[in-house]
Amino acid sequence: MMERVLRFGVVGTGGMGRVHLQELARRDDAQIVALCDASASALERARGLLGERGDHVRTFTELAQMLADTELDAVVIATPHTEHAGQIMAALRRGLHVLVEKPMATTAKDARAVLAEAEACNKVVAIAYQRHGDPGYQRAREIVAAGSIGDIRLITVLIAQDCLQAFLPGRSWRADPALSGGGHFMDTGSHINDMMLWVSGLQPASVCAHIDRFGTLVDVCTALSIRFDNGAVGTFAATSLSPEWREEFSFYGTEGVLNIRDGQMYLQVKGQEPVTVTGEGSEVRPVEDFITTIRGGKAEPQAPALCGLRVAQISEAAYKSAETGRSEPVG
Repeated sequence: MMERVLRFGVVGTGGMGRVHLQELARRDDAQIVALCDASASALERARGLLGERGDHVRTFTELAQMLADTELDAVVIATPHTEHAGQIMAALRRGLHVLVEKPMATTAKDARAVLAEAEACNKVVAIAYQRHGDPGYQRAREIVAAGSIGDIRLITVLIAQDCLQAFLPGRSWRADPALSGGGHFMDTGSHINDMMLWVSGLQPASVCAHIDRFGTLVDVCTALSIRFDNGAVGTFAATSLSPEWREEFSFYGTEGVLNIRDGQMYLQVKGQEPVTVTGEGSEVRPVEDFITTIRGGKAEPQAPALCGLRVAQISEAAYKSAETGRSEPVG
């Protein structure tokens, strides 16, 4: 495994599937040997991206057949959200490492099953949360962990996008809750929930949620009030109705505040002037990190399966709260 070229299958050859496929194709230590998608035309388009190398790539419309008929070391999964957990489990049971698009699972039960199976099989499960490989977010996590802002007492988070079209009925699989597991909060919100938890190092204890669908079948505007396990409180807001893109995190502690606004980071400690903070080094993409981990270059991937469980837990509690109208525990 350390020396030979790793054999990959890519499951789901749509948007992010093609991104991962192209990144794999540029590497000398990886070979794409199989593609799987329910759409035959999508498979041909994906194979065409590989040029002459695509002539030797096998294509499948059923994952079970690909796993049974192809010698593989790892798979990349970029299918609709509700399909992830079952496909991860099938790949693990075939003895394969897995890189999966977010969210890893749409329920905490499925996420726990993935963690247990990965441990039993001794295989790597990594999530394509690209912010984990971003030097800026890595620096933010270090600042908080070092106690530079003291104990966190308040977190505020906002993600605003102009992407309602993706959630209108019939426009894409994201608009179908049976495939997506939820709307904007489950989709982009997965990234933001993950960063909120990863940077802060906190775990949510309870969530009170208000969700609007605006005539769709899934959430397109979400507001959460969160109580964390250390007693801190937080707010999370997500909208797909914004004419602008905005991403903001603020971590308020007993000794200072760390603000991340549209990729820029500012630290202010009590009694001191605010300073701009930057990360060091280059971004490590999910595919690169995944391969490094498989080859034994590190103990675990930068976005391990545990992050997928944490996001599934808070997402599940939020959706339940929106239904019951009361605060729900995160478990």
